Amino acid sequence: MNKTFIMLKPDAMKRGLEQEIIKHFTDDGMTIEKSNHVLVNEELILNHYKEVIEKVTIVGFKERLLREFVGETVAIYVLSGSEGIIERVRELVGPTEPIQASSHTIRGKYSDDSYVKSSQEDRPVRNLIHASDSPESVIKETSLWFD
Repeated sequence: MNKTFIMLKPDAMKRGLEQEIIKHFTDDGMTIEKSNHVLVNEELILNHYKEVIEKVTIVGFKERLLREFVGETVAIYVLSGSEGIIERVRELVGPTEPIQASSHTIRGKYSDDSYVKSSQEDRPVRNLIHASDSPESVIKETSLWFD
């Protein structure tokens, strides 16, 4: 598969980072196939994070997600490029916890959030971007967000 799905989360959108973040991908030779801005509702975000909600044992995690996303705008993209694009995008994005990300990744460059800080503030970690982790996720997430 030479396509992947990304979503710029509310924290990236509120900070006006959309174009700066997307430039990382286009400068790396990727092409924007589709894009849109979506006002998030409860059903959409619960479907997107269904497996995560089932795995995470943090009390109140689902409610934190709802507070962070519902009624907020996200930017969604399908990017295309060479084989291995899913892995390459995830390399550019960096680890889930921004404080662990190196400064050459998107999360390392634009965020310094941590699990500890987000827990203290009763919210999900603000890590700017979601990137699909497998071909199956690309198909599922593209269908969910664009249809």
